[in-house]
Amino acid sequence: MNGPFKTVSDRICLTPIIQAANAIPASSAPRKTRSMLIVLVALAIVSSLAAEMAYGYFADRYEMSWVRPELAEHAAIVRAQGRLREKRASNLNAR
Repeated sequence: MNGPFKTVSDRICLTPIIQAANAIPASSAPRKTRSMLIVLVALAIVSSLAAEMAYGYFADRYEMSWVRPELAEHAAIVRAQGRLREKRASNLNAR
């Protein structure tokens, strides 16, 4: 073994550090671990939902880019007419 390495490694003794760590009560450790697990699971769910929504949005955009412009214009007109009918029906019901 290398002489300088041996002198440095002899000075660094991990036994007292390990014994000190074992003396710490572990009553709070599971609670901290459990709350961290809950946070990680919640983050995973939120990021999964965000990814799913982004995928759906971009898939719809890609799908619409292949539609003929006349058909897309027709769909926009039909949507606008539907909104006008809804507004007209809500105005008649409010009277």
